[in-house]
Amino acid sequence: MSSVDPVRLPVPGTIPSQVQRLVVHQIDISHPVPGGIDGVIRGILRFGPVDEVTAVAGVIARAGPGRAVGRWECYDLDGRTVWFLPVAELDASNQRRVLPHSIRLVAGLARHRRSLPRAESLHVHRADTAWSAHTLLRHVPMTYFVHTQENGLTSGATDSFWRRAPRVHAAMERSAVRASRDVVVFNPEYAERLGATEPNVVFSPNWYEPDLVRWTNEPDDPDRVVWVGRLEPPKDPLLAVDVLEALVALDPDRAWRLVVLGSGTLADQLSQRRAALPEAVRSRVELSGAVSPTEVGRVLSSSGVFLMTSVPGYEGHPRVLVEALASGLPAVVTTGSDTGDLVAADENGYVVSRDPGELARAVLQASALSRETARRSVETLSAPVIVQRILRGSGVDVT
Repeated sequence: MSSVDPVRLPVPGTIPSQVQRLVVHQIDISHPVPGGIDGVIRGILRFGPVDEVTAVAGVIARAGPGRAVGRWECYDLDGRTVWFLPVAELDASNQRRVLPHSIRLVAGLARHRRSLPRAESLHVHRADTAWSAHTLLRHVPMTYFVHTQENGLTSGATDSFWRRAPRVHAAMERSAVRASRDVVVFNPEYAERLGATEPNVVFSPNWYEPDLVRWTNEPDDPDRVVWVGRLEPPKDPLLAVDVLEALVALDPDRAWRLVVLGSGTLADQLSQRRAALPEAVRSRVELSGAVSPTEVGRVLSSSGVFLMTSVPGYEGHPRVLVEALASGLPAVVTTGSDTGDLVAADENGYVVSRDPGELARAVLQASALSRETARRSVETLSAPVIVQRILRGSGVDVT
């Protein structure tokens, strides 16, 4: 079992009266999800001080014996004790929802807040959750984490409910920033803009977890292209299939394959797109669905090139790109995806337009780049280093 896997412990008779951190988010500690906010929260839990105790107010995404809303659970996460109180039952990965997940989470938080221990700090990861949690737990100093670009949840191809009320979301975010003791922004441009008027704002890059990265200079499947993410419009997984089709036409003699890791509302469209391909191409596309963080690490390390097709204006600082480079994969990303300027042409990958043919040519070129160079390009972004900076409140200089 990897140290990333939480180990459920028997709940002692006494719930702690005070913890160092209280995290409020629609996360199920027992059910790890690769990347995204889930990955950031788990990274902070895993690489924070061993002697600190954290409580998480979250959700039940997967039912199980002894699990119930309002009933405390206790976990060991890489030697750290994490107390977990589910306040709602929902699967945050299911975007076909009638009511926003955050509303159900906050409603549950309000119902169960008297069960929460005192906390030295409050960690929140969404503007709506931050605004609501601060209202309910006003006495707790708050750290607000911003995971997208400015207007990333309210414009373009976003799948967020807040695209229908961008002004309301902007007002909540301004309020959350001003109410917070610290604001950690995973996007350098947005951090710089907010930091110009708010002294509590710092930028942080995302990170890779060293025990999940299995770097090798000779992958098992060098002709496999890997795509990882939510199957949602902002990530545009359908473009990845178009790229594979163009790549096979461009270089038919190599055994090019595409593996897509992730789930979401576009799963059916993706399957239909795959079914419409010629058999010679269709057999090269593997739709693996959602897999564990450990399996993501295994697939990355054994593949040849990483492909990222996010639309401009959405990504904060893409964790999966950091993980792919740390695994030794040269990366081909669409313009606007690499918000941290991690990809350098002819060194560890290419940033190109959304044209499938251009992306295919870039994949072909990237397959000849040095995996060692790719790995070295993000070697300073390991979780133990970045998490400690965040917890010290120092962030990272964006200049």
